[in-house]
Amino acid sequence: INRLVEAGKAVVVISSELPELLGICDRIYTLSAGRITGQLPVADASQESLMTLMTKERELV
Repeated sequence: INRLVEAGKAVVVISSELPELLGICDRIYTLSAGRITGQLPVADASQESLMTLMTKERELV
């Protein structure tokens, strides 16, 4: 993944492991029931903030 990023490629990572996502992502989108419920730059994200967004019931507008 890091080599692809260094080569200027975009990488989509899907994981339920929040520490992993916080360690390798620049921006994180959250989903609930198949809908995007939030997005945060990793600098503003924490496990708690991501869990809050992942348990929302409505789509981010």
